[in-house]
Amino acid sequence: MKILGAILVGVIVLAVSAFFIVRSLEERVTSELVTQVSRLEIPAGWQPLSDIVRGEHFLCMSTNPCPSISRRWQVDTAVTDQDLEEIATPAGLVLAVEGTCQRPAAETGETIVCTGRAVKDGYKYQLTVFSVDPNGNLQVALSVRPS
Repeated sequence: MKILGAILVGVIVLAVSAFFIVRSLEERVTSELVTQVSRLEIPAGWQPLSDIVRGEHFLCMSTNPCPSISRRWQVDTAVTDQDLEEIATPAGLVLAVEGTCQRPAAETGETIVCTGRAVKDGYKYQLTVFSVDPNGNLQVALSVRPS
């Protein structure tokens, strides 16, 4: 009976140790991604709307990859393709920008006016500028996911 008890205690200690080791590795991966993304030089006037960080997990699915970061800002001034490139440069990203960052006159409602994409260290970065309405209100969304 003592041997069975010792085996049970050993299994519990091993399981708890494994849990904390895996958790520590997951937190390190998430922390490294957050540090890399924090190098993006977001203009001071942009007002944060959302900031979602999905940490690394033992089981991640392609429909909800991890770690990943999603952020969104309200922007009060015009945004150009050069602005997107300047935001990305401090993080060591070279964005391929698509679009003119200008709202087409015939558009109604929210529309994407330009998108910058880059891949670095196994992650896809995407900065998307949305024209929310014809009045010039803009929002910028950042998405960082495993590539």
